[in-house]
Amino acid sequence: MSRRPAMKAADAGASLIETLVAFGLTVAVSAFALSLFTHYQRLARAQLDDSSLQQAQQTVHRELRRALRAAGRGGVARPAPELAAFVEKNVAAGHPVGGVAAAEGTDVLVVRGVMNGPVYWVSGFEFSPATARGWVEVRAEFAGAVSQPLAMLEEAGDAGDDALLLVSGTAPVHAVVPVTEVEAGGRGRSRAVRVHFHADASRGPFAAAYLGMSSGGGWPAGRMDVVERVGVLEEWRFYVRPPDPASGRRAQLAMARLYPGTGVAWRRRASNLAQPIADDVVDLDVTITETADGGGFAAAVASTAGTGEATAAAPRLERTATSLVRLRNLR
Repeated sequence: MSRRPAMKAADAGASLIETLVAFGLTVAVSAFALSLFTHYQRLARAQLDDSSLQQAQQTVHRELRRALRAAGRGGVARPAPELAAFVEKNVAAGHPVGGVAAAEGTDVLVVRGVMNGPVYWVSGFEFSPATARGWVEVRAEFAGAVSQPLAMLEEAGDAGDDALLLVSGTAPVHAVVPVTEVEAGGRGRSRAVRVHFHADASRGPFAAAYLGMSSGGGWPAGRMDVVERVGVLEEWRFYVRPPDPASGRRAQLAMARLYPGTGVAWRRRASNLAQPIADDVVDLDVTITETADGGGFAAAVASTAGTGEATAAAPRLERTATSLVRLRNLR
């Protein structure tokens, strides 16, 4: 009877050492693959973040250029350009923009002018120094040729308190007064509105602030016998909002509309104080200087956008963009 030969110990299966070696190789290859995957994942995330920062910077500078080019529009800058555009530099923590706060160490840009509506030609004007009341009349068609949409003046009368900018036709002076009432009449080309105002600094919540922005710091008596143009004066502030961990909101550049010179939200709505422009903007630096030729003013704008955290899993990115804007209405 034949017998099967006995198996050697080496033929019975892998030894412990061989198993450990194989396991070690598997772990090493898996670790390498995971590392490679993580690297490319981080790279893709970084590229995506960088693209988002570029888009944010483009949005920021497009909006700031638009606002700065409208600074002083309508005539508010003469003879004091600082009424139309100025910068609150390196603000402290909690610096107020209406009822919200700007991020510490950033700049707040303040811009005023007839920015989002027409500058109207005036058909009629009357002012009584005795009562400090007056009105201007604007027609839908001026001098038979100039079409003037009246919607913005009508809206200014709906809630009251909007700032009316009046520019003299005989001297380079202007006045800023509160709108009290708007009367509309007529149809089509004959449509007209009569905008009533007062120039009494003791009346109403905003009159003193408005008149303080007028030529000479008050109603320019004797120099406003003829009003040539009017418009609704706006004030916009551009600032960096700090991040809010509780809500998950990241740092962002925002804009606020206020009643000019008052610090009060336009229409008294909190939503008008924090209109977001772009996320991940962490710093704003604006400098306004007179041009070398003395022919006007220019604004140098720099914004810094950053995202991510300084950890191995999420590398921090940072991008700075600059613009130079000539302020054409401040000449």
